[in-house]
Formats: sequence, structure tokens, C-alpha cells
Amino acid sequence: MRQTVILILGLALICTLTTGSLAQEKGKAFLWDGTHWAQIPTDAKAAYMFGIGNLADFERGANPPGRLGCISRAFVDELKSKTVMELVQVVDKFYKENPDKMNRSVIEVVLRQSTSLCPPESPGGEKKK
Repeated sequence: MRQTVILILGLALICTLTTGSLAQEKGKAFLWDGTHWAQIPTDAKAAYMFGIGNLADFERGANPPGRLGCISRAFVDELKSKTVMELVQVVDKFYKENPDKMNRSVIEVVLRQSTSLCPPESPGGEKKK
């Protein structure tokens, strides 16, 4: 029950933040980045992760095998062994250690730091091989 309340509050927060941004930048995609991430409480961060996971689960159920998008596949297959709070901590740690990369989207940070889909970058900014 508590998780449901957290999810609803987080989604309400997401809707509130995105509505304002969409009004300002019509036609551009809105992705949460480190600036947004730093402004929300841990419960809202967890709700954000639950929302991404729920979308990935939905896409898996709605698409035939082999037709799942790579991001959804990464969230469903590669992140199933991690808890939501572990993912929140990964993102928190990344932005804390990389204040110059606050413009990176939260989804990119999760994918680069926790999956093999997007390899992490080397300190010089080049992708690791």
C-alpha cells in the first residue's frame, strides 16, 4: 500500500514538473536530469524508478517476444536483480561524483552505470570498450 501511495505521489510530481517544462519548450522531449533529480525527495526518486520499471514491464507484456525495445529489455532483464533503492543510490552517487554532468538524463545514468546496454564512459569522456 505504501509503495502505491509513493508511486502515485511520484507520478503526480512528474506530471507537474513535465507540464511546466513542456509549456516552455514546445516540441522538445523532456528528460529528467541531475538538476531535477537533486530537487526531489528519495520517495519521489523511488517512484520515478518504479514508473520506468512499470513501463518496461508493460512494453514486455504488450509486444511479442523479440520485439521489445532495447531500453525496456535492459530494465526488465538486466536490472531485475537490483532493487529500486539500489538504482536510486547509483544515480545519487553518479551526480554527486560528477557535478559537471548534471545535464545527463537520469535514464542515461541508470543505463550506463547499471547495464551492459550503454557502457560507462572513461574519465576522459571516451566510451569504454
